[in-house]
Amino acid sequence: MATSDTNKSRPAGVPEENVYNSLHWSVIIAYLAAAGALILLLSFAG
Repeated sequence: MATSDTNKSRPAGVPEENVYNSLHWSVIIAYLAAAGALILLLSFAG
């Protein structure tokens, strides 16, 4: 991960970066969706 360096110069109109210090909720949803798809695939195969 990148360190939070506050003295970087940004061009005008560029917002600050989003910094997530913990697990993001969209990562959890993606893993749950992938696990659900894998379970469905294995249960209906064969």
